[in-house]
Amino acid sequence: MKYFAILLLLSFASPSFANTEEELRNIETLNRWGEIWLNGRYELIEELVNPVYIRHEPDGSVRVKREDYLKRLKAMRDAKRKFTTQALSADGDLVWVRWSMTREHPSTKEITHSRGLQVYRFEDGKLAETWWTHTEGHGAWLDI
Repeated sequence: MKYFAILLLLSFASPSFANTEEELRNIETLNRWGEIWLNGRYELIEELVNPVYIRHEPDGSVRVKREDYLKRLKAMRDAKRKFTTQALSADGDLVWVRWSMTREHPSTKEITHSRGLQVYRFEDGKLAETWWTHTEGHGAWLDI
């Protein structure tokens, strides 16, 4: 059985579980990556993301250059998406996240909800690859 030490991440305000320095560093990188979403700190992308970032998404897998991913991040942030991290944990070079999101539809102004699970892989403390899946039309995950 694996035992976990608890670390509280202030930006995401959710408990995190990690054992090693590598895991703590990867969670800290992900936490700092959240500053891009929360505060528009786009200058962090070079420090936090590999030059090529592999994304495995519901529609397929893509390899995006850091500059192209930055454009995508800006567009998503401009769409008034708000992510809430509900839980995360680390295992070696992987960090998994359980999240919820709200978004304002650009033309109707209707608020939509989705939630998902995402796994990030890190290389030398930078985001290198991610796998994610989500479902639309649901609120936050319930912690029962």
